[in-house]
Amino acid sequence: MRKQKRLAAPKVWIDNEEKWKRQWLELRIKNPSAKFEWYTVDKQKANEIALPFLMSMTQKHCAFCDAFPCEGVSNNTIEHHKPKGDEQFASEAYTWENLYYCCNHCQSAKLNQWEDCLLRPDADDYLHQTYFEFDYTTGQIQPNRVATAEDQHRAKVTIHFYDLDHSERRRFRKRELRHWQSVTEMLIDDFAYRDYLENE
Repeated sequence: MRKQKRLAAPKVWIDNEEKWKRQWLELRIKNPSAKFEWYTVDKQKANEIALPFLMSMTQKHCAFCDAFPCEGVSNNTIEHHKPKGDEQFASEAYTWENLYYCCNHCQSAKLNQWEDCLLRPDADDYLHQTYFEFDYTTGQIQPNRVATAEDQHRAKVTIHFYDLDHSERRRFRKRELRHWQSVTEMLIDDFAYRDYLENE
C-alpha cells in the first residue's frame, strides 16, 4: 500500500457534498434497505466526477494493492474506506476523505469489514516500510517483524481485509519484478506493486 497525498476535492464536489449526504441519509430513513447509487449533478454521476482526481492520487494504481485496475482486469471502482453499507458510517458515503480508487479484488475482499486500526494510505504518518515487509522468494507481503505489536496488528488487519497476500497477488508481484529487472527506460509509475519493486 503506497503512500499517497490526498488531493483537494473538486469544486463541484465541495458544492454538493453536504446535499448528497443529506439526501442519502433521508433516503435511508425512509427505506433502510435502499441501495446506494451515486447522485448526479449536471447529468454527471458523482463517481464520474471523483474518479479522475482519485486516480491522479495513485497514478492510476489501486490505492491498496497498487495494481492497475483500469487495464481490462477490473472496473474503475471507488472504495469507501469506512464502509457505506455499515449503518454507523452512512453519513460518510460522500465524504471526500473516505474515497479511494480501488480494484475489484480489493473492494470485493473488504466489502463492509471494518476495524478502527485499518490503515489509510494517505494518513499523514503512514509509511509502507513501517508496517509491511516482503518475501522476495515468494512475493508474500506480511507485517513488518520489527514493528511494534500495535503496528503489526494494523498491518495484519489491512492485509486480511484487502486480501493483499492472495496467491495470485504473490504471483503477479514476482512477475512484475522480473519485468522491472529486464527494462531500463521505464518509470516506476509504469509498473504495478511499486513498493515491492523499490524495496527489493
